[in-house]
Amino acid sequence: MSEQIIPWAGLALAALLCLPIAGLQKLVLELSAWALRLGMLTLLGAAGYMWFYPEQLPAEIASALRDFPRLKEILPEPTAPHFAMSIAVPVVLALVPLLGVLDVTRKLAGRPVRRLRLLTAAPPVEQVQPVALPPARTGIVVRRVDRRAAADAIVTAGGRQPVGAAH
Repeated sequence: MSEQIIPWAGLALAALLCLPIAGLQKLVLELSAWALRLGMLTLLGAAGYMWFYPEQLPAEIASALRDFPRLKEILPEPTAPHFAMSIAVPVVLALVPLLGVLDVTRKLAGRPVRRLRLLTAAPPVEQVQPVALPPARTGIVVRRVDRRAAADAIVTAGGRQPVGAAH
């Protein structure tokens, strides 16, 4: 009976995790980031252990190297103490950017995404009523000045003195 229930429960759980629910997305990202981080630390710890006990290297690893002759040329001998580190360090360094991506998306998932969506949503458009300005005078305003008043203004301002005239 349980042989039939367990696959259906797994299918329902997988379908639930695929839904765009912020809490579930954050949970999946948290678990993925922690699983990757712990896996990377375990790999580095195993490489450190293999430094002290290189004779305990599993035979499957040596047989897998026979399938990849180019990789075997690059790596040191499997009996060397630094063999495990020469495999573990490049693998961990290749996974560091993925861990960074998971950390950033994990921090952005959930409530901050809702806040960002609210901030970037278009604000309601306000209707601005134009204010009527008083009618302005267009063009140049010309005042008529009679000639006599203009001549008097020039004389009182101190007209031009002829060149060479001395007082």
